[in-house]
Amino acid sequence: MKKKNKSWKLVASLFTASTLFYSQFSTALEKLDFIGEYSLPTSTSYQDVLFGGVSGLYFDAEKSIYYGISDARNTKQEGVSRFYTLTMNIDKQGIHSVNIMGMKNLLDKDGKIWSNGQVDAEGIAPTPNGKGLFWTSELGIALRITDFDGSFIADYNDVIPPYYNVLGIADKTSKVGVRSGTSFEGVSLTPDKKNVFISVETALKQDGPISTPLNSSPARLLKYDANSQTNELTLVGEYIYNIDPIPDVSEFAVNDNGVSDILAVNEHQLLFIERAGRNASKGYDDWDFNIRVYLGDISKSTNIKGMETLSDIKEKSQFQPITKKLLIDFSDYTKTPDNIEGITFGPVIDGHKTLVFVTDNNFQSYQSNKFYVFIDSNDILK
Repeated sequence: MKKKNKSWKLVASLFTASTLFYSQFSTALEKLDFIGEYSLPTSTSYQDVLFGGVSGLYFDAEKSIYYGISDARNTKQEGVSRFYTLTMNIDKQGIHSVNIMGMKNLLDKDGKIWSNGQVDAEGIAPTPNGKGLFWTSELGIALRITDFDGSFIADYNDVIPPYYNVLGIADKTSKVGVRSGTSFEGVSLTPDKKNVFISVETALKQDGPISTPLNSSPARLLKYDANSQTNELTLVGEYIYNIDPIPDVSEFAVNDNGVSDILAVNEHQLLFIERAGRNASKGYDDWDFNIRVYLGDISKSTNIKGMETLSDIKEKSQFQPITKKLLIDFSDYTKTPDNIEGITFGPVIDGHKTLVFVTDNNFQSYQSNKFYVFIDSNDILK
C-alpha cells in the first residue's frame, strides 16, 4: 500500500453461531509528511525509576505539555502504575528533543498505589471539563478519571455494558466479554468535548475470533455523549471496526493484530492504530511489528448499541461496519516500526496539524522509547 489512491478489497468475516461473510472496502488517502523520530533508550531513568511502558499519549496545547501513561503493573522490573509529563521540541524540520518533566503515580480510592494485577493502564485523554484525565485499563475497571496529581477521582464501571464482562476477564471458561490482554485500549475526547470514544483491541469472545492470517477481527468501538460540567457519560453507540488479517507472519507461529489506540478527529471520524506483532525469535520477548493507521468513519455504520452478540444481527446483508481508509503505513517511513501504542495531535505548524506517536518499549532492552511525528500538509484531518 505504498502508492496513493490505491484501492483494495478486504473480505472480512464475523464468526458467530454461524459464519457470515461481507466485504469492506478501504482506500488510501493522500499521505501525511513524515518529519522525523526521536528515541530515548530503555536505560533512561527519571527520579531513579526506569522510563518506559508508555501506552497512551495526550497533548495539552494550552500548556504545551504531553501526558504519557505507562502500563507498568507494579512489578520489580516495571515499577508502579504511573503517568509522565513531557515536553517536546517539534518544528517543521522534525522532533529535536523529548524531556521528562514529571511523574505521578496512579492511586486508588484510598490514595494507595495499585497492587500488581489490579490495573494495566493503556489509554489517556482529557476529561470534558478539563479537570482530570481519563485512563483505560486492560485489567479491572475499564475506565477511570485521575487528577493531575495522580489521585483517584472516579471510576466508570457502570457505563460499560455487562456483556463486555470486564470484571470477569480472568474467567477462562467464559464465552462472553473481552479477552485477557486484548481488552480496552484507546480512549479519546472529541475536539468539541461533546463525545468520548473507547476502543477494544480485538473482538469480544461472542462476536468472533482475533485476527489471523486468514481472517479479520470485529472489534467494538463505544461512543458516549459527555457532560462538559460533570463528566457524566451516556452510551449512545457501539460500532464494529474490522481489524485487518495479520499482514506478516513469523516462522515461530506467534502473531497478532489489534487496535492499540484511537484518536477522535471529530464526532464521526477517528484514527485507528493497527499494531500487528510477530515473534522475531523463539520465545515471547522479541517482536517485530507492522503498524498501519486508518481514518475510520462511523457516519454510515450500523449502530449495535445494546446488542450482546453479532449473531443477533437480523439483516446481515445490510450490516455496515466502520469504513476505513489507509492514512499511514509505517513501513513506508522506517525499516523497523516499533510497538506503537499511543497517538495524539501535536502542535500546529504553519497552520497544519501534526500527529505524534509513541512506542511502548515493554521495558525490554532490545526496544527503545520512540516518538514519531507527521505533519498534515494536505489538511486531510481538518
